[in-house]
Amino acid sequence: MNGMRKKLAVGAAAGLLAVVMAMPAYGAKRTAITSITLTIKADIEPNTDFGSENIEIETNSSRFSVDGYEVMNTGFEWTSDTVPEIRITLTAEDDYYFKALPKDKIKLKGGAEFVKGTRQDSSATLLMDVKLPSLQNTLQDLETVQLSEDGVATWTTLANAGEYEVKVYRDGNAVGTVMKTQSGSINCRERMVKGNASYTVKIRPVNKYETDTKGDWMESNSVYISAEKAAQFRDNPSGGTGKWEQAADGRWWYSSEDGSYPVNTWLLINGKWYFFDQEGYMKTGWVQWEGKEYYCSENGDMLTNCLTPDNYLVGTDGAKIAQQEDVTKETELEVDPDEEMQKEWERLSGKDDE
Repeated sequence: MNGMRKKLAVGAAAGLLAVVMAMPAYGAKRTAITSITLTIKADIEPNTDFGSENIEIETNSSRFSVDGYEVMNTGFEWTSDTVPEIRITLTAEDDYYFKALPKDKIKLKGGAEFVKGTRQDSSATLLMDVKLPSLQNTLQDLETVQLSEDGVATWTTLANAGEYEVKVYRDGNAVGTVMKTQSGSINCRERMVKGNASYTVKIRPVNKYETDTKGDWMESNSVYISAEKAAQFRDNPSGGTGKWEQAADGRWWYSSEDGSYPVNTWLLINGKWYFFDQEGYMKTGWVQWEGKEYYCSENGDMLTNCLTPDNYLVGTDGAKIAQQEDVTKETELEVDPDEEMQKEWERLSGKDDE
């Protein structure tokens, strides 16, 4: 019996050894992954379906690989205020495993935020939940910018752009300061008044929620402007053959020779400034623009250096200064009435002779 039990014991030990040898080299033979660094580049366009996004996740580590991601947001579509949430799958290489890591050991480049990690498969797999920057704070690249021979630059507007910065170049050199517009077109004729030269424009979007967030500059095609064409721009920078059009409801808009029309911007026409709303119609009355207020008459032209019909004073640039009543009160209070009465009492009582 003793020999039999010994034989069984030997057999059991041999079986156990075989099982151990067949198992992966886990435990003490594996090396822990003590930090994680990922670079995440996301190109997500609002009003598109999940799956249409382009998210690149890269690592320089030789200890693990990136095996894809899964969108964790509810719904089916990216919207302009979405905060993208994704789950990234990381797989440890042979002889390595993931250990529980504090947040300071996880570095995500590209503005992503680590939420949590879940280990699976004996810590050989790590599911990492992260949040990407809100789509409110991101900007896509502009599509092709076109500069016409008539000096008008056009482009496709972006959902999260509040305005666009525009630079004009003549033979590769910048002309004037940066111009700004909130529409998808801008008249550059006033910067293109020197002939026998080639002109281009560069445009970049500015985020409407975070104005410090700006896109990359996009350059237009090159346009050659002759001396004759430049003279036309000097004589009529608003665009020679544009014309006023009236809609059926009585509102007015301005049609340029290329068929475009100003939207949510000012336009100089025959020496007078006019403002056009988001639908392209001429506005009258008060217009708020870049923190200031301007008044457009019933004919649409901006008033300058005068009193508006509701008694406000506007300066030479057209911006509101103050209401006429306020100006009068300030003038009247320059002399203190109590002080004047005191002087008169002293005169009558003879104290001013002392």
